[in-house]
Amino acid sequence: MLNEREMKYRYKYAVEQNVPITNYGILIAYIHGILKRSLAIFPDILAEIL
Repeated sequence: MLNEREMKYRYKYAVEQNVPITNYGILIAYIHGILKRSLAIFPDILAEIL
């Protein structure tokens, strides 16, 4: 498992190289149709993805 510092470094490096980033947990929830329900307790985030 990666720590926060390593994740931030990888994210920054990917952005600099124009490489798209995917959170596979979010992708799997979307594919299974449970993303909206799982984000219902976070209305601000839910509004951003709709």
